[in-house]
Amino acid sequence: MRRRRLLPAAAVLSWLTLAVPGAVAEPGSAGGSCAPSGTQLQITALDGKFDKNCLAAPANQAFTIDFNNLDRGIPHNVAIYQSDADDKAMFKGELIEGPKKITYSVQALAPGKFVFRCDPHPDMHGSFNVG
Repeated sequence: MRRRRLLPAAAVLSWLTLAVPGAVAEPGSAGGSCAPSGTQLQITALDGKFDKNCLAAPANQAFTIDFNNLDRGIPHNVAIYQSDADDKAMFKGELIEGPKKITYSVQALAPGKFVFRCDPHPDMHGSFNVG
C-alpha cells in the first residue's frame, strides 16, 4: 500500500528532473547555481575529473582552495584563467602528484566570470565565478 502512494510521487520527481533543467540540481553542477559562499573553496580530482564544474569566490577578497588529488601517480593542479583559450594564468596552483592534498592561497580577484582548469589536463575544467 505504501509503495502505491510513493510511486506517483517518484514518477513526478523523475519527470521534473528530466523536463526542467536545473530543477533538482546540486549547487555547482550543470544548471545549478554557483555563487560565492565563503572564502574557503574545496575541489577534488579523481579518475581524471574534478568533482565540481563550478567554483565561486567573493570579489576583492583573498581566498583559499583546498585541493585533494586522489589520482595516484598523476599530477594535477588548479589554475584560474580569463577564458578557456587563455594561456596566461590569473592564478596557477602548484602541480601535485596524487594522492596528496594542498591548500592554495589566492589573491583577491575582481568580479567576473572566468574558468579554472588543470594545466596538464585541459579537459579538466569548469567555470569560476567571482562576485
